[in-house]
Amino acid sequence: MTAFTLTAPLADPDAAWREVVAHPEVLWGHSAPDLEPGRDYDTVTQLGIRGSGRIETVQPGRVEFVWAVHDWPQPGRFVLFVGDHLVFEAHGVPDDHADAARAYWERAVDAAADYLNQPNPAGTTPRAVLFDADGVLQWPREGWLADFTRIGGPNFVADAFEAELDCLTGEADLRPRLEALLTAGTGGSVEEILEIWQDIVIDPDAVAVVDRVRAAGLVTVLATNQQSYRGSRLRHHYELDRHFDHAFYSYEVGFAKPSPEYFAHILAALDLSAEQAVFVDDGPGNVRAARAAGVPSALHRPTDGAAGLVSELAALGVLS
Repeated sequence: MTAFTLTAPLADPDAAWREVVAHPEVLWGHSAPDLEPGRDYDTVTQLGIRGSGRIETVQPGRVEFVWAVHDWPQPGRFVLFVGDHLVFEAHGVPDDHADAARAYWERAVDAAADYLNQPNPAGTTPRAVLFDADGVLQWPREGWLADFTRIGGPNFVADAFEAELDCLTGEADLRPRLEALLTAGTGGSVEEILEIWQDIVIDPDAVAVVDRVRAAGLVTVLATNQQSYRGSRLRHHYELDRHFDHAFYSYEVGFAKPSPEYFAHILAALDLSAEQAVFVDDGPGNVRAARAAGVPSALHRPTDGAAGLVSELAALGVLS
C-alpha cells in the first residue's frame, strides 16, 4: 500500500474552510457529499472519473474520509486539513493505482487551492447575468453514466470526456472520436451514445429564475460549454435560447470555459465591462476563471436547485 501527502498554500484559512463546507464539490467533484460523518457518496469529475467513499469524521479544519475508484480492491483512507495550507494525506492506496491516484488528487488539490485563493471581485449594479447550463439549469437524465459504461466499457466515461475537450471549442468533431473509442472497446453504437449524451432534463424552476431576471430588466446570457451535437439539441429541440437575450455556446465561440478568452469574448460582444456582469456556474474552475477576469461570480451547488440559484443571485446583487 502507498501513502502520499500533497500541500498547497491558502491565503485565508477561515474563509477557505467555510467555502469547503458550503461547497465540498471544490475538492470532491460533482455530486459531492455534505460533510457529515457517516455519509456515503458517489462522485464524478468533469473528466468523467468516478469515485465512491464515506465521510468518516469532520472537525473544524479537518475531514477524514475513505475513497476508491471502481477497480480498487479496497478504499484508501484520506485526511484533508484546511489551515495555512491545504494539506491532503493519503494512506492505504493500492500500489498499482498509486500513480493515478496521486495525479488525480494532485489536480484536485491544486484546483481547489486556486479556487479558494481567488477573491470574488466587487461589482457595480449588474447589467447582465451569465448563466451556465449543465448543473445550473439542466442535468443529464438519471442513469446516463451507467449507460455509457454498459455500452463503452469501464473506461469509456473518462475516455469520452477527454475526447470531447477539443470538440467544445469547435476544433474537432465528436462523432469520429466516439467511433474510434467504441471500435477499440465494445463496438457499441455512436448513435446510442450521442442520444444518451443529448438526453437532458431541464429544470423548469431554474429556468423560471432566468425569466424573472429578464423580466427585471437585466440582460440574460447563456454561457455554456457544449460540443456541436449537444449544443444543437439544446437550441433546436429544447429551445433553451428563447429564455436568453444572448447565447454563447463554446463550440461557436471558439473558446471554452475556463479560458479567459471565453469571458473576454462575451464581454466584448455585449460591450460590457467585467464588473457590469455577474456569472453563476457549478464548476469551481469556471467560477475561478470568471473571477480572475473581473466578473463577480457564484458557485452553484446543483443539489440546492432553484432556491439556491436565487440566493446566489441575491448575493451578487440580482433579485435582492
